[in-house]
Amino acid sequence: MFPIVPLLGLLAVIGGGATLLWYDNLSQLEKDRANRLTTQYANQLFGKTVQELTNAEASRIHALVRRHFVN
Repeated sequence: MFPIVPLLGLLAVIGGGATLLWYDNLSQLEKDRANRLTTQYANQLFGKTVQELTNAEASRIHALVRRHFVN
């Protein structure tokens, strides 16, 4: 049998690292815009602050915010 939980954990770490690299490569102006969009989506879609989001909700918001920066 495959060790599912450790594999899922590893995928989560890799996904988090990719998100940090993407965010780190943004200019300060783009980071400010991404932060504003994240806060707005969290409030509008889920009625929560960013810190209160579940992993699934945070992933959904990340995908929505990232679409604003696709060239």
